[in-house]
Amino acid sequence: MKKLKQLAKLVRYYILISTTSAGSGHPTSSLSAVELMVSLMFSGIYHYNLDDPEYPNNDRLIFSKGHASPLLYSLYAAAGKVTEEKLLTLRKFTSSLEGHPTASFRYTELATGSLGQGLAMGVGMALNAKRFDKLPYRTYVLLGDSEMAEGSQWESLELAAYYQLNNLIGIIDVNRLGQRGETMYGYDLDAYQEKVVAFGWEAIVIDGHNIPEIINAYQRSLEVTDKPVMIIAKTVKGKGVSFVENKNGWHGKTLNQEQLEQALEELGEVDKDIVGDIDPPQALQPEVIEPVAVADIDYALGEKIATRKAFGNALVRLFPKYPRIVSLDAEVSNSTYAQLLKDKYPEHF
Repeated sequence: MKKLKQLAKLVRYYILISTTSAGSGHPTSSLSAVELMVSLMFSGIYHYNLDDPEYPNNDRLIFSKGHASPLLYSLYAAAGKVTEEKLLTLRKFTSSLEGHPTASFRYTELATGSLGQGLAMGVGMALNAKRFDKLPYRTYVLLGDSEMAEGSQWESLELAAYYQLNNLIGIIDVNRLGQRGETMYGYDLDAYQEKVVAFGWEAIVIDGHNIPEIINAYQRSLEVTDKPVMIIAKTVKGKGVSFVENKNGWHGKTLNQEQLEQALEELGEVDKDIVGDIDPPQALQPEVIEPVAVADIDYALGEKIATRKAFGNALVRLFPKYPRIVSLDAEVSNSTYAQLLKDKYPEHF
């Protein structure tokens, strides 16, 4: 526990110096989720091969609140994979450390920034693990409380519950403040809990800065077998810097040099030699379906066929060669003839 607290302090240090160096960014939104992410990544809950970000059985971590990218980069600095010098290039024109995470940073799972999108992406990854890869990796999604006002999030919650995605864990960083003021529910954690439960999820409400409580929540989430889990964490925006904590008007604003020095004095001495350990995943590979040749087209010369039916036939014909094809339907499969794929390969519809 002592090491996790030291790592949290180091991550805060990295967030502060990198955003002040950049002169832009979102330090307060990053500071509120430090304990949540440090406890996830460095306590043995999260499994990831740092030397192979593409390893199939890595756990997934999506920053739906992509503006907290300084936190993401600082976590990997604490893991020994990003230097302090590199952190100071945050938001610079040629830097891979962009204002919102993109594929230019090798540990970015998915590019985010448009709020309300990350949970839907997480649903897709969790479905992929269960249906196609047949692997035990878990998908974690860090969510901002402000983006929970978006309908897309609740559509995703509904779908995840329908498919009983117990390998999907959401974490709502309830720091009360959005860009221009208080969020829809503020610190009404009961409101979040009641809605999440109504949508078919397991809900766990915690103090988002209490490391033992956070770890316990993650451990409990691993024991749920029939539904996704949402951890609802009460946090303080700007946590660790007294003069910005829980204060409106600090969203997307960085500390100037004088304020940085004051903040670092409050933070106290940090141990830059400490390294956060991330446990590797099990050495497992996805289930492989060997492709076979595409069947010949069997239409007679001059035969007429509706293009939509030809589309459905083509899906079925191509699938054996491309067995990872998935058809997404907007409840029109009987019109588009995607139903033909569903009839023959229901797991891929």
